[in-house]
Amino acid sequence: MALFDLNGNIAVVTGATKGIGRGIVERMCEHGATVVVSSRHQEECDATASELNDRYGKGQTVAVGLAADLLDLDSLNALVEKTLARFGRIDTLVCNAAILPFLGPSAQTPPAHFSQMMEGNIQNTFRLCHLVLPGMRQRKSGSVIIIGSGSGINVALMDMVYGISKAAQGHMAKCLAAEVVGDGVRVNCVAPGLTRSFSSTPIWNDSNVLETMLDEIPLHRIGEPDDIAGGVIFLASDAGSYITGATIAIDGGLTTVPAPSKLSEGLGKAFPPGHIFS
Repeated sequence: MALFDLNGNIAVVTGATKGIGRGIVERMCEHGATVVVSSRHQEECDATASELNDRYGKGQTVAVGLAADLLDLDSLNALVEKTLARFGRIDTLVCNAAILPFLGPSAQTPPAHFSQMMEGNIQNTFRLCHLVLPGMRQRKSGSVIIIGSGSGINVALMDMVYGISKAAQGHMAKCLAAEVVGDGVRVNCVAPGLTRSFSSTPIWNDSNVLETMLDEIPLHRIGEPDDIAGGVIFLASDAGSYITGATIAIDGGLTTVPAPSKLSEGLGKAFPPGHIFS
């Protein structure tokens, strides 16, 4: 079997219709997986799944759309139940959906948004993992990949609370890995740096802002969804079979430099004060 082969792999990917998530499902299908495309809106899930089937299906269904909301535990439970009813198992879970940050001084973070970040990024991501892990443990096989953030590794003053929730995800992956390692199941975290996505459009769409931020990134370029997808393929396939409990930074080398100041400066230029992503 080829090292990065995902043929026969049933994968659930949340937040899968845009940006990083879309790049992940695209490359997983290309490497042979059957993917469940999930996001909040069913029509977007269906449209993405249709495109993937047209591109990679060759007359077979390689993608299905199932909507789920990270802030709704009932919908997450339904996502898992419907996937199991259709495919019988889940080999790979990619927790990519997230509650995105408030940008500004941490003391100004609206309490409701703080609560939503903690609920979605920590509590419900944890619950989703535990909806899937029992089946993996029973089969003695499986890979859970949590998409964290470089903000959870470096100090990011403009999105500190988001960074706190993402740092928790890295520790979550390590702790869950320790809990299930005896059952042949692996849990890891991927921490992207600045990556081209829908939410980062004001950054990469403004050359002056982008150049300010790239000054801090050793590889001097913005990440692409494929950069993150490559890490996910690695961890989902046999290529990553000896890795568990790890957080892999895919950030252009940002973790090798002191706490960046120009990244915060760039965020301040790209977004209005008090910006909340939606």
